[in-house]
Amino acid sequence: MLSFDDTTAFRLHALNRRWSNASTMKHRNFDGHIVSMKQSGAHWLQNILSEVLIQIYDLPPLEHIQDDSIIGHTKSKPVYAQIPQIVHSHGFPHALTHRVPFLHYPKYLVLLRDLQTSLVSHYERFKGDYNNIPFSEYLRGDVRQKKYHSDIYSRIRFMNEWGDVMSRNKGVVSVLKYENMLNGSITPIRKVCSFFQIEGATDKIIKIAIERNTKEKMADKPKNPKIDTTVVRTKGKPVADYFAEEDTLFFNQTCENFLKYDFGYDYQTIEP
Repeated sequence: MLSFDDTTAFRLHALNRRWSNASTMKHRNFDGHIVSMKQSGAHWLQNILSEVLIQIYDLPPLEHIQDDSIIGHTKSKPVYAQIPQIVHSHGFPHALTHRVPFLHYPKYLVLLRDLQTSLVSHYERFKGDYNNIPFSEYLRGDVRQKKYHSDIYSRIRFMNEWGDVMSRNKGVVSVLKYENMLNGSITPIRKVCSFFQIEGATDKIIKIAIERNTKEKMADKPKNPKIDTTVVRTKGKPVADYFAEEDTLFFNQTCENFLKYDFGYDYQTIEP
């Protein structure tokens, strides 16, 4: 159970970061911005959308799975000026995001994944960085968020803070769940293309883009030579096997204590 000091530390850290992290305020001059919870399928979505734009604008194919020449990065100069300028980050909204009416903001697509699954995926990708500690230890996280690249508390912050922005700004923030991409349907990608106003994104083009970027084909694509960790995880034991009874109790209690917006994942949450 979290102590009073831990609870206070989490809330103070979240408050401090909402005001001190100005990345999303600084990098506003784009058409669209994909902001994703870590390990939520961002590279998968980027590759699909990149393939859509490759077909529409007759662009060269991506060099590797993490090539951001088409769906860019907030800090990189666009490679192709003639295409919709869509970027990706794991960014959190600033406290003033969509609160200053005369400023331009991009449309924000919030990419989410089931919390438990994303935690397992993160653990399997980065456990070597954490000296191969047991999953149960990683699950407990660090309320001050200094110990891990990302943990349960950073994910809860992400959901809470983007949930708050979305509740205040209908139409300029949309949500895509990783799970909705799994069956290969064109519907979620069609909605993304419509949200970002990508002209020429026909159902045929979207279908081809999805077929060229299945999970199996993604795993076989060239990897970024500068990255050692596995980007696409295709095998492993079931997520439920990682959670002992006490881990599930901790997870449920943490969500009940801190999570304001569950985006329909049906975790225990506090009232927004």
